[in-house]
Amino acid sequence: MKQFLLMAFLFPPALLQAQDAPPRDTTRKVYVVPGERQGPSAFPTTNYAETRPVAAGQLDWRHYHTSAEIEMWMRRWVEQYPELVSLYPVGESFGGRTLWQLTLTSRKTGKDTDKPAAFFEGGRHSGEISGTESAFYLAWYLLDRYGKDPAVTRLLDEKAVYIRPLNNPDGSDLYRLTAQSNRSTVRPHDTDGDGLLDEDPGEDLDGDGFVRQMRVRVGAGKGEWSLDPEDKTGRLLKRMGAGKGDFMVYSEGVDNDLDGRYNEDGVGGLDLHRNYPENWRPEPGRDLTGRGWTQNGAGAYPLSEPETKSVVMWLLTHPNVGVANSMDTSVPMHLRAPSTCEETECMYPADLAIYRHMDSVGLSHTKYPWAGDVYRTYNTRIPVNPFTGDSTRPEPLFGHGPDFGYFYYGVVWYGDEIWHGGREKDYDGDGRIEEIEVLRWCDEAFGGRCFKPWTAYRHPVLGEVEIGGYNPKFFSQNGPPEVLEQWARNQAMFNLYMAVSLPKVEIVSATARAVAGAADSATHELQVVVRNTGRLPTALEQAKRVKIVQPDRITARFARGSGSRSLGRNPEFWLGGGESRKVTLRIKAGTKPEDKTFTLRLLSTRGGVAEKEITL
Repeated sequence: MKQFLLMAFLFPPALLQAQDAPPRDTTRKVYVVPGERQGPSAFPTTNYAETRPVAAGQLDWRHYHTSAEIEMWMRRWVEQYPELVSLYPVGESFGGRTLWQLTLTSRKTGKDTDKPAAFFEGGRHSGEISGTESAFYLAWYLLDRYGKDPAVTRLLDEKAVYIRPLNNPDGSDLYRLTAQSNRSTVRPHDTDGDGLLDEDPGEDLDGDGFVRQMRVRVGAGKGEWSLDPEDKTGRLLKRMGAGKGDFMVYSEGVDNDLDGRYNEDGVGGLDLHRNYPENWRPEPGRDLTGRGWTQNGAGAYPLSEPETKSVVMWLLTHPNVGVANSMDTSVPMHLRAPSTCEETECMYPADLAIYRHMDSVGLSHTKYPWAGDVYRTYNTRIPVNPFTGDSTRPEPLFGHGPDFGYFYYGVVWYGDEIWHGGREKDYDGDGRIEEIEVLRWCDEAFGGRCFKPWTAYRHPVLGEVEIGGYNPKFFSQNGPPEVLEQWARNQAMFNLYMAVSLPKVEIVSATARAVAGAADSATHELQVVVRNTGRLPTALEQAKRVKIVQPDRITARFARGSGSRSLGRNPEFWLGGGESRKVTLRIKAGTKPEDKTFTLRLLSTRGGVAEKEITL
């Protein structure tokens, strides 16, 4: 597997002519918002070409969809596919926006809650909009192919797929409609620990719609960066360390709070993917001993954020969900539990084998360079930290979705990271993709459009600077629209595989044998053959441990007032993937003709419900 060199979105450029700065008020401003809601309306709107459809009113996968456009299409699908689609609110965001979710299943074949189900979510992190696109793509793909593709038709006939394309509309619109970016929720947050909230956001000084990078030539031995000798165009910089370079690099903007740092406390700062209840830890400064583990962005308490609470509470009332993926960007990687321990020590071997199978299937669809757990695989995928030179090692991550999904909820749960920041081609074949190779691919594949050449600008404090670098939204964090469908589809096909793999129980046959003089007064003994046609078992071992699901069981439903009844306790069992088994049930039948017919029901929390009518 290729090893990719992880580099932050490095700060490029060639010097062009200086542009005049617009008139600017340089007096100190501290942007304090104690509890106020902050969203796109607080900033100038930017009309990105990357978020405009090719043709108005037509669905395409060559642009990133705004929240308004996604909601419009979901409503249109309800009208177009009334027997397959349900659209309903599942909560309200911090900013007061409705959180919408789809249920895709054939109503003609039963209720969604009587079927095995999958849950797929995107858009939790504001700027990681590729996840939203993949969730949205899967919804379209299933609806478009129902009745045409036998596998898709069978999936929606037998199972249910729950899709929440956009679980953070506040942050998503902030990202798509303004130059701002943030981690996830827009709840005001003291990210830099100075007692102020959201007081130092980035500024689009040159008016190009993006908050890029600023570089300042400070003189030999006074900076941290130097021109990268590999790049003959002078666009790339190489980090040398404090006092070893010629340049200082800053995020585009001004130091609003005059603390010497730029844009370190922008809008929000909490992280919805650190707010889950499993292994939650408080934020730095809230551990009163000063000796415990803490977690940046965790929130005031587990599920303090309405967006995360909505996911967890909805899932706890829908235990029929057996697989899930809550998607982000950008590594890229199939990312899963555990986040705080070695997988061989804290996961059941049978469950780990299932996860490793899914890892391999995921890689076959997406060609990502990595798949595995957060604790070790994610944290050590790059052997040496390119910025510090230190060897990487396993590290815990707290309040993480995949840990909730496996340890608390007992399902196959991924938090996949989509897109690779342009790390596409290993031109020199050394097993690493260097920044010079990222720039070369940008030039060859996109004519250099993903990189803005360094352009001189007069900064109100720093003086002469240069602004430029990679497109932070549609190259570094998410792919250019030209590659959107490829990445969204590949990820969606892995999610589809997991949905198809869900357990599905059925009653194969049932035979009755009359018994006479039984001590328990039984008149008949039933031999029932049941089967799980799915690839996955009806319960992971972890699900059994935490009692998130009940055992599979068979019941006999008799007519009201019937003289027939079941005897003894209903048989309980678990069905492995593809497993069949024979189950014995004893009944006492009444003497009236109507007592001779009843319904056998096979009940499985995650394998669904199957019924068969029996006449003695």
